[in-house]
Amino acid sequence: MFTIGNIKVLIADDQPLIREGISIILGSQSDIEIVAVAETGLEAVNLCDICNPDLVLMDIQMPTLSGIDALKEIKKKRPETVVLMLTTFDPDEYIYSAFQNGADGYLLKDMSGDRLIDMVRDAAAGDVLIPASIAARLIAQIPRERRRNRLTDYGLTAREQEIADYLQRGYRNDKIAKIMGISLGTAKNYISTLYSKLEVKNRQEAICLIKSFQKTT
Repeated sequence: MFTIGNIKVLIADDQPLIREGISIILGSQSDIEIVAVAETGLEAVNLCDICNPDLVLMDIQMPTLSGIDALKEIKKKRPETVVLMLTTFDPDEYIYSAFQNGADGYLLKDMSGDRLIDMVRDAAAGDVLIPASIAARLIAQIPRERRRNRLTDYGLTAREQEIADYLQRGYRNDKIAKIMGISLGTAKNYISTLYSKLEVKNRQEAICLIKSFQKTT
């Protein structure tokens, strides 16, 4: 969980104009601090170790190390770091690869500055940022053999189904624990079991799979 009023952001983009523009937009906010900027994917990974950002805005097409590969390295070392993919490209292979590897959101560069600020704050608060159009495409790519008729077909208990509902609403682990009256550690254990039963790797895949049932019920 982030300290209110202090969201530390690292911006990774190989285009100077983009880096500078985003830095000015986000840096103008009292609750956002730009702690570093990176020109390459490798530099982004290294700066994460040095600057300890809460959130990384990562371009996908980066020199030295692609944005996707940099995302993998960051999440491997620092799974708690929020990584938002910020790009002008939105082909399915980029989107699916980003979420498969733990991206916390996928944003397009044609958004307004105000919208970007809101998205950074939402992501820092724990929201998974999946635009509706992108979520629909991700759901369509889930293999049909993994999309059974109901959540109960995966052997989920009533408790696990309740947690599945909270996940698809975008609730953070600490909020789920508070609502259910359990410890944070217990909530994390439930969520880990849920991933295993749904045969997914991470929160993003779980959310998309859970939402797919809403499309068919």
